[in-house]
Amino acid sequence: MRNMDRDEKLAQAEIATLVVIFVATVLGNGLVLLALWTRTRSYGPKKLSRMLFFILHLSMADLIVAFFSVLPQLCWEITYRFKGGCFLCKVVKYCQTLGPYLSPYILMATAVDRYQAICHPLTYWAWSSKRSSAMVYAAWIASLLCCVPQLTIFSYIEVEPGVYDCWATFATTWGEKAYVIWYATSVFIVPLTVLIYTYGCICREIWRCTDSKMSPRHSNELKGAGLPLISRAKINTVKQTVAVIALYILCSTPFIMAQLWATIDPTSSFLEGPVFTILGLLYSLNSCANPWIYLSFNKELSKLLLNHYLCRHKDDYVEASDGPRLSNSSGEQITTVRNSQPSLGKFQDDY
Repeated sequence: MRNMDRDEKLAQAEIATLVVIFVATVLGNGLVLLALWTRTRSYGPKKLSRMLFFILHLSMADLIVAFFSVLPQLCWEITYRFKGGCFLCKVVKYCQTLGPYLSPYILMATAVDRYQAICHPLTYWAWSSKRSSAMVYAAWIASLLCCVPQLTIFSYIEVEPGVYDCWATFATTWGEKAYVIWYATSVFIVPLTVLIYTYGCICREIWRCTDSKMSPRHSNELKGAGLPLISRAKINTVKQTVAVIALYILCSTPFIMAQLWATIDPTSSFLEGPVFTILGLLYSLNSCANPWIYLSFNKELSKLLLNHYLCRHKDDYVEASDGPRLSNSSGEQITTVRNSQPSLGKFQDDY
């Protein structure tokens, strides 16, 4: 039955947008997880580098966005009114914010790890992989907690005589503004501040280390500890993460600005237009592009998929005669040598 109280052409555009986002997100992140699974099966789960560990959880966060945020919204757009009842209304609205929180929080954990590795390499030497794992798990816990307000704000209420929908209700007139400002701060402004600070320091440190006037004392300290100044693998992981962050800012800013605009100026005619409606659906756009960045910067994963599943050059990842042949996050091949600096080999693999 045709809904007479909504723009059907705009609704079709919304549905088409959500379908494209959902398919692209599932396909891209599915390939990334398949590549990581293939790598762990070839080399063992303990050979997953720290950067690939972060990529694993970022891909999981993007898939959560696809299945728990985009897919329910797609079903909602098709039915127009929410048909799941009160309990499902709260569950859906809780899960819809989990992915958008989880992705930037894991990016923050990645940024802190990269900052520690490049700006404080001597202390990072003692930074165990368990600390990096703890930061990722802390990001999960923080994201789960930040979603709790959705359970109290949204409920299944009667919006028209005999018509029910899952809507947000606020006890006071300023409640909506307070919540939107808090959401924008917690999901966007705080992560953005941390990312700008950490990667600003990282870029400054890389620039300083590539300068010929670098302090000899600092250089000798790093060399004496058996650490490279700034390895090519580190620079590659920084480039990759900066690309993901730039995409996150580019894709998230329009959505956050639109929500703030709607809160600050609720009488604006812009809120009734199709542009605002489509902007409201683009909060998950970065989840579509992230996996392609991972695959483009980690060429080892792309080659591993092609070699393994197209049955080409399988010998590329078979054990070498002098030890297992591994790859770091930049795709450079590393052959472990049992009798020379095992700690340095572990450091490169962890990174």
